[in-house]
Order: sequence, then structure tokens, then C-alpha cells
Amino acid sequence: MGVLAASVPRDAVDDAVAAAGKQAKRSDGKLPPHVVVYLVMALALFAGDDYEEAAERLTETLAAWGCWDDSWSVPTSGGITQARQRLGSEPLRELFCEVAAPVAEELTRGAFLGPWRLMAIDGFEWDAPDTGENAAEFGFSGPGLMTRAGRRTPRCGW
Repeated sequence: MGVLAASVPRDAVDDAVAAAGKQAKRSDGKLPPHVVVYLVMALALFAGDDYEEAAERLTETLAAWGCWDDSWSVPTSGGITQARQRLGSEPLRELFCEVAAPVAEELTRGAFLGPWRLMAIDGFEWDAPDTGENAAEFGFSGPGLMTRAGRRTPRCGW
């Protein structure tokens, strides 16, 4: 979680939430938008955990960052689902475009394969439902496997 804090500062989260027009509607909400953004990132980091376990892991870190009120309790999975739906994907897209940047330079050994910047280590897999729309967008790399090789999903200009 410390790497997350260093890579994704609170003001960048607040800027992304504001740019997406998803500011909190209530001042007493248990899951304000900035907390939900960090929670969504924690859910990705701890994909094997359920919502409440990921939230429990996150509360200590958020308290240290000053983003968690000690009077709050860990939200239920239903509350987290509702908060994620209210937030939507726009703030996360904005945040990604604001903070994501390639780590390797053009001359970094092993960073490129021909003209392509390497984005994952061998063995990276991404499961997508086997639908016609996904097949048209991602293609197939083998029986039932879809990949998005060589494309940048969020178009952030880098």
C-alpha cells in the first residue's frame, strides 16, 4: 500500500474525481469518492480478497494518510458495490491518465521488443468473456484466450 500512496497522491485522486464531476453529495458519507478510488485500487491489488477484506486492509493505510475517519467502520460489500456504482469508471480513467507513465526510458535494456514497449512480464494473462464483441476488439491468441497485445487501452497521449 505504501507504493500505491507514493504513486497515486491524494491530490491527484481529488483532481480526477473533480474532473469527472463525482464529488461527494453528502459531507457525512462513509465512502467519499476519494476513499472509493483507493478501495477500487486495493481491490485490484488484493484480487483474491472479498470486498470487506480488501476494505479492512485499506482502512489502516487510509487512516495514516488522513483519508479515513476513525469513527467510520469497514463498509459492507453491499455498501462498497453501491459506492463503486455511484463513482463509475470516469474518475479512475482520469486518474490513470494523470499518474500513469512508462517507467523505462527508450534506451532501457529490455524495455522494448522491436517497436513495442513491453507492458507486462511473460505469463501475464487477462481473461475476457468469450463474446463476439470481445473477439472483434481483442482477437484470440489461442483456443479461448483473448489478448490485447500491442494496444494501449486508455488513450492518455503518451
